[in-house]
Order: sequence, then C-alpha cells, then structure tokens
Amino acid sequence: AIQLNLDGWLAQTKQGMDMDFRLNTNEVGFKELLSLIPAIYAKDFQDLKTDGKVTLNAFARGSMEGNTKVPQFEVNLDVKDAMFRYPSLPAGVEKINISALVRNAGGPLDATEISVAPFDFVLAGNPFSLNATVKTPVSDPDFHLTARGKLDLGKVKEVYPLDDMQLNGLVQADLELGGRLSMVEKEQFEQMQAKGSLRLNQMKLVLKDMPPVDIQQSVFTFSPRYLQLSETTVNIGKNDLTLDSRFENYLGYALKGSTLKGTLNVSSNHLNLNDFMSADTTAAVAEVPADTAAMGVIRVPENIDFQMQAAFRELLFDKMTLTDGKGTLLVRNGTVDMRNLSFNTMGGSVTMNGAYAAPQKKQPELNAAFDMRNISFAQAYQDLGLVQQLAPIFAGLKGNFSGNLQIDTPLDATMSPVMSAVQGKGALSTKDLSLSGVKFIDQVADIVKKPSLKEITVKDLNIDFEIKDGRVTTKPFDLKLGDYNMNLSGSTGLNQTIDYTGKITMPADGIASKLGTVDMTIGGTFTSPKVGIDMASLARNAAEQALKGLGEKLGNDSKGSEKKKSVINKALDLFKRKK
Repeated sequence: AIQLNLDGWLAQTKQGMDMDFRLNTNEVGFKELLSLIPAIYAKDFQDLKTDGKVTLNAFARGSMEGNTKVPQFEVNLDVKDAMFRYPSLPAGVEKINISALVRNAGGPLDATEISVAPFDFVLAGNPFSLNATVKTPVSDPDFHLTARGKLDLGKVKEVYPLDDMQLNGLVQADLELGGRLSMVEKEQFEQMQAKGSLRLNQMKLVLKDMPPVDIQQSVFTFSPRYLQLSETTVNIGKNDLTLDSRFENYLGYALKGSTLKGTLNVSSNHLNLNDFMSADTTAAVAEVPADTAAMGVIRVPENIDFQMQAAFRELLFDKMTLTDGKGTLLVRNGTVDMRNLSFNTMGGSVTMNGAYAAPQKKQPELNAAFDMRNISFAQAYQDLGLVQQLAPIFAGLKGNFSGNLQIDTPLDATMSPVMSAVQGKGALSTKDLSLSGVKFIDQVADIVKKPSLKEITVKDLNIDFEIKDGRVTTKPFDLKLGDYNMNLSGSTGLNQTIDYTGKITMPADGIASKLGTVDMTIGGTFTSPKVGIDMASLARNAAEQALKGLGEKLGNDSKGSEKKKSVINKALDLFKRKK
C-alpha cells in the first residue's frame, strides 16, 4: 500500500551503470508500512487502526560495476510511537519504535552497514526490545545483537485474529551476542560476547489438521563457546522427545552455515516416526507405487556433527514396533553411524551396527549388520517388506529363529530397500520350527505318500544364504521331516520363483529303508511349486535292493543254482551302469 516517488537518472557505462536517484515517501503512514507484512496485509487490512509517525527515504548515487563496486546508497526507516489494533479484538500492539538503517559509502559491497536500533514494542502489555548491527557482512560478519523482554503467546489472539490456530506459552529473552565470525572460526572465544538465556514455559501450538505441539519448559543458555539446551520434553501429538544437548559453533552455523557440533541425549517413551514422514521429491530416485510414496525420506544435514545417546521405550516405523531401544548414533557428513543399537522387536531382540546415509539430493543408502535372537517367523513376514518379497515362505512357518544378516542396499522414496539392488549375506538357525501349509512340503508328502509330513516340527535347522541381484541363494542344508531327510540348495527370487535341487533320504527302517537316497528338484513359484523326485532312480533302487536280497537268499541256500545267481549278478551290474 506504499506509494513511492522515484526521481533521478540512470546511465549505462562500459564498466556498468552510473546513477543518481532518490526515493520519496512523503505521505507514508504506519498502516502503509504494515502492508509489507504479508500476514497483516492479507487479514482484514482495511479495518486495521493505526497511529504514529513514519519516515522512509532512500537514495543511490555513484557507479555500479558488477559485484566489485556499488554506488553510495542509504535506506532509512524511522517509526516513532506507533500502534496498530483490529477493532474486533480487545488489545493491540503499542509503543512501536523502529530505527533501521542500511548504508554504504560507495565501494565494495562488504562496506555495507546494517543497523536496527531500536526495535521496541509492547504486545498486550508485555514489552520487548531488539537491537542489532552488522558490518562487513561479506568477508567477516561483525555483529551485535541484544534481545530483552517477555512475550505472552497466549495474548497474541488478543491482538491478531488467529482463526483455527491456538497459541499459548511464555517466551522470556535476556541475551547478548557480539563479535566477528572469524573469532568463532579461530576459536577466539574470549573475544566474543555471548551471554544470557532464552526461556520457554508452557508453550502449546495447535493447528488445524496437525498434531498439537506442547513444550512444558525449555531453556537455551548462551556462551561464546556453546549453546546449552537444558533437559526439554517436547510432546507432538502422542509422541514425546526429551532432549539434553550442548551445541558448539552455533554462531558459525547460524551466520555462515558451517558445521554445527554437539552432544545430545535423546529419549522417548513413545515415538511414531510415521507421523513425521512426508513426500520428498528429490528422494524418488527409484520408482515406487504412488500410494506408498507419501512416507518420504528422512534426510541428514551435511553440516552437523553430533554424537547422540539414544534411548526409547517404544518406537514405531512403518509396520514395525521397537521397544526398549538404546545405542549410540554418530551423525556427520550426511550419514548416521549406528553403534550397538539394540532393541526388542518381532518377539525377539536385535542388535544393529551400520550406517544410514541420506545427504541432500542423493539416494539414501543403508549398510548394516543385524544380530537377531528369537525372532518370530510370522512376525518378520508381517513387518518386513524385505522378507515378504525375498522369503515369502516365512508366512507359513511357526516358531522363532536366530541368526545374522549383513545388508547393503539403496533405499527408495518410502525408505524401503530397492529389492533388485540388495546385496547381503547371513545365516539363520531354528530349533522349534513348525511347518504347516507349505505347498512344496505338501507335494513331497503326497509323492512319498506320507500325509503326516504336511504338519511337522523341524529340529536344528541351519541355513547360510547370500542375497544378490534380486535372488536369495542358500548353501546346502538339511531339512529333517520326521523320518525323512532332505538336503537342499538353490535360490529364490523377487518374482517368487524357486530353483532348488537336492536329495531326499528315506527312513532307516521299514520298507522304504531299502530305497536309499534319491534326487529331487523344487521349481515353479511359492504359490505354485513343482516338486520332482527321480522315480526311475527310486525304482532302480527298489529293484536293486530286491535282487540283492534274492542273491543273498540263494547264496545261503545249498540247493541254489549257480546259474540263477549268475543271472542275478548280471542284473545288478545292469542297474549300476544305468544309475
């Protein structure tokens, strides 16, 4: 709403541009000045009542030559004893005094000086004062800042229409910061000015369609070397975080974006990470279904260097529930290094060591080792997409397993492994596995005509495996089904295909004991497997065992014919050659 009058001239030169112009605002009022604040200009601006004296003037005179030289310029704003108030609300903001100056005598941009001294106001009876100056902003920011006063956030609704927002809490500031950025970089902290505190009490923010944020108490304490955040509990909806931290180089981080260093103790009784996930378009390197892409990626800033001690009672992530977790997290260069991160989940316990890397504009990656104890087969299938795609057989298994897994994989936009690129290896063992409804086992039971094998308990199963190019390859392992023993090896794939070969050994007693060990294959898919047992080999074994028995009988019979024994021996030789 400000009307500006511009008077002067501009002329292009070989080096850049010469100028001499002045900005005049003889009729500007405080209400017009407030129109520069979008939140005020957009909310019942026409009804706003204001008072106070305002002057705004600016000029630029001299030459501009690229980024090396600017003309002499000055922008000066002066507000004296101003106020504003919405007629529909009970209170206003009063005693507003502002003196702001930006100037350069002409020359390098680094010679610019910025001053805001003072910026004072009284909000619903609470006074607040801010003063700030900045010199040499390009080469080595020389700054000084003071902030003193009290803000009752619960009073904001009395001076500004908040509509669907609820805001409460008390902010008390009494701090002073001053020095040069180079002092921070050279650790010349004794030459810095940094003291005071910023306190938050009973702060609560409620926005439409967002979980409420509640901070009972928090204190930031400033010194030249560090910023201390005392033990602070933040409640966001049903989630809670308790923080106790100390940050070094906070001034360099704020002024120049250099690395913020710190130590943090973080704890939580309940934390649902799914509540904080949002879509991240830069993370969608791999294609994912549209209905799952909303989870988003947890990014790790590259300019923080934290050592964190974490402890949580309950943490939810995707479908997983983790309890009684603790461990050390080292955060630096866009990577979270997890050391001895232990937790209970899926009916058992897991200890994790590894790294999660998610710098900006790069596909996140996970490289980690897991030591697992007494994990439920069924729960692992239910909670882990990796298991659902690479080991769907877990859905039909009852019991627990222990083992280890080393995995290296990129992650997609839903924080899930890119299955075709997963690389890993591991081992698992179980002592109480119950098989029921496993289709390829059912087929084996039908072939050997042993229905009882369809529901059976397996003891002492040990499997070593490797994950590569979308397939899980297992080394030879024994699967004992009652009196039958299968020795299997092969692979399963993302497309649910099975490619296993092995041998099945018949029981040691009974009629089947005469059949020995025969070859078998398992192909097809998990939903439609195809089990093949070498029936010709089975028949040859049976005939061979029968002939051997007949030969032994004839040998013991004094009346046995040498000619008959010769025929039997020739038949045995024939079976051996065909095998």
